[in-house]
Amino acid sequence: MRYLVLSDVHANLPALEAVISHAKKQGYDQVVFLGDAVGYYPHAEEVVQRLIALDPAVRILGNHDSALLELVNGDRGDHWAAGVVMNVLERQLVTLSGDSLRFLGALVPRHSQHGFEAAHGALAQQWDYLSTVTAAQANVGLMTEKLLFVGHTHVPKVFATVTKGPQELWRTVTFKESGGSTYRLPPLARTIANPGAVGQPRDQIPLASYVIFDHGAGLLMHHRVAYDVRSVQADVIAAGYPEVLASRLEAGR
Repeated sequence: MRYLVLSDVHANLPALEAVISHAKKQGYDQVVFLGDAVGYYPHAEEVVQRLIALDPAVRILGNHDSALLELVNGDRGDHWAAGVVMNVLERQLVTLSGDSLRFLGALVPRHSQHGFEAAHGALAQQWDYLSTVTAAQANVGLMTEKLLFVGHTHVPKVFATVTKGPQELWRTVTFKESGGSTYRLPPLARTIANPGAVGQPRDQIPLASYVIFDHGAGLLMHHRVAYDVRSVQADVIAAGYPEVLASRLEAGR
């Protein structure tokens, strides 16, 4: 079984379309969506409808998705989302159809099945970032499968650990290659893998990022895909969104 694993689309339709087109050429059987369909960019309805059409086998709730759903219920309480984030989500809420809101409302915080599990952020604290070995160490004991997919950091990275006697040995791999790379899952290791962001990369590489997971072969194939960044930047300005959201796309941050 081959899985298209994608995360953090953030209402960036051209990036999502580029990833889907590229992934079809690689071949996949099912889709794993790790959350954050909405936020930041001005194609919220189109992106959610595209995700609905993809019919993901795994559908995870992201923090931006969660914040938007709280707005649906009139909740603007003591929340992490403020300023630019909340302003964008309020704009997006009025553009979303009933179908799209139902899709977002059905997203789950965590999924587990034979071979892997999935969440948006950390297992210990839902919206914490799994971006360091220290964070990985604090969460690996909560895993129920040997492989955990997460998003949230917008940086493609793998943490893997094996136990040797009384010691836990850790390895970290950050996917830097613009042309993509392949990681073979160590058979005895517990692994936390992040496919990076489709819609807003944050590792200074302004390309949409995703992973194909070949379960049978034990391979993670990381890919980066070019898309029309300028068109998204123009849409950001035309929609009256904050200009900083346009500039950071080009910088990949």
